[in-house]
Amino acid sequence: MKSALTYTGIESLSHWSQILTGDELKHIQNQIISHRLKLSFGHHLIKLGHLSSALDTSSCLIKHQVNVAPSPAVLDLNIANTNKADANPINLFSEFDELALATNSVDLVLMNHELEFSNDPHQVLREVHRVLMPGGDLVLSVFNPFSLFMLSKIWPFKTKSSLWQARMFSIGRIKDWLDLLGFEIIEQEYCCYSTLFLKNKELNKEAANKSFSNWLQLGFKKYLPKFGSVCIITAKKREWPLTPIRSRNSFKSAFQPAVSRASSQSAKVKNSDN
Repeated sequence: MKSALTYTGIESLSHWSQILTGDELKHIQNQIISHRLKLSFGHHLIKLGHLSSALDTSSCLIKHQVNVAPSPAVLDLNIANTNKADANPINLFSEFDELALATNSVDLVLMNHELEFSNDPHQVLREVHRVLMPGGDLVLSVFNPFSLFMLSKIWPFKTKSSLWQARMFSIGRIKDWLDLLGFEIIEQEYCCYSTLFLKNKELNKEAANKSFSNWLQLGFKKYLPKFGSVCIITAKKREWPLTPIRSRNSFKSAFQPAVSRASSQSAKVKNSDN
């Protein structure tokens, strides 16, 4: 398997507003993820990254929730329309490839768009697998390279945004990583078919554009579901018990013909009668 390790400096996203139509993207993902979180139980929920920390997870039955980030979010004055709702307090600062958490200590991990900005995404998933308890869940959202978003990313006349440096991995490759680490894919869902392709002003300028966006969302979801800009994957950590293989000699019994066994049993009966 080809390594995804790179030494190029990549800066992860610190606000949803750094993404075109970030508010709409956040809203759609929050709806899907909230439904997934209602099915999870346990004691500890970890939200990795600033985008994950900004999501509303109040519907989750796990009440102890910790926001984890690699470094404090730096306020960039060049970012327009910064959403103050994204400024959620970070409870723990830790590098994602070396999480400062005990092994088998977390019941649920939520991670939104962190693999695309990681130097070693496979190591990040390996650390998530380490801290999750057996049977724990991972809810992961990633950008889909085979989508309208990818077309807008390579469009030559489009101005560069914060997503320009994002590393795009195919959904199949990410699922292979999860399977290799011992995760079981429970569910995957594509969404945001036009949210990243159209600009905010195009979505909200007129009701006609809004209805066109809804029509585009429904059409792609029905006929081309795998062309969504975002894929949300739910995976469960599985650890199968290892049963030692017993020696074949222990199962062998001495060969004894049926006639010999019958004669020996009759002899035992006679001896007992005497």
